Amino acid sequence: MTPWWVTLIAAIVPAVLTLIGSLTLSKKSQLRKNTEEIQKLARQLGVNDEKTFHAEFSDQYNNIMNNIGKTPNDKALTGQHQDMLKILQRDFQIINGRYEKEDESYRSFTMQQKNLKETLDNFSRDYAKVIGLNAKLFNETIALKNEIDKLKAANKELRSELSKGKDMGHGNSLHM
Repeated sequence: MTPWWVTLIAAIVPAVLTLIGSLTLSKKSQLRKNTEEIQKLARQLGVNDEKTFHAEFSDQYNNIMNNIGKTPNDKALTGQHQDMLKILQRDFQIINGRYEKEDESYRSFTMQQKNLKETLDNFSRDYAKVIGLNAKLFNETIALKNEIDKLKAANKELRSELSKGKDMGHGNSLHM
């Protein structure tokens, strides 16, 4: 028979070796698992792919922005926004062009009003001169008509005196 302690040792040694083997394998497995998780995190951060986390995030963001609202036949939402911005800018330019045209029309109208005022002022001044000259000529015409009437009357008187004088002189010579 074998002593009790040999049996005990024979039972303990394989258990201890199994424990040491299990722990070693478990640690290797855990170490492998941890290594895989670290590599996964590194890939996410971009360390192994020579791509930074920021660059990866930016690419994903740009990809999302380019595809938001996109259907197979449409542009992305950002493209639609850019089209709308272009339309709004064109409309804004048209409106500004209208304002500029209205301002130019207003300036032109104001200049025409100034020119019309100057023309009317010149006309009024010239008309006043013509009216004054007309009145003066009218008064001179009346004075000259009166003078003509006086001269006609004087002429008539002289002719009648002259005709009396001829009648007297002709009558004497015939009767004698």
